[in-house]
Amino acid sequence: MTASRFLISIALIAALGAVSACGKRADNERPIDAQWEADRDAARKAGQPAPPKPSRETPERPFILDSLID
Repeated sequence: MTASRFLISIALIAALGAVSACGKRADNERPIDAQWEADRDAARKAGQPAPPKPSRETPERPFILDSLID
């Protein structure tokens, strides 16, 4: 019985390790304001007009389960 518990524990630890490794491997995304400031400074150095400031409004994205709430 001890050997089977040991094997189950090893299998669970391996499964946890596999699941925890899932994700997006990329650079962190910068906040909107910081990106805009960097773009604005780069445009100033290049002698171009500053880009428009992005809006903070998020578009409404429907979800498949929204019909259950309404």
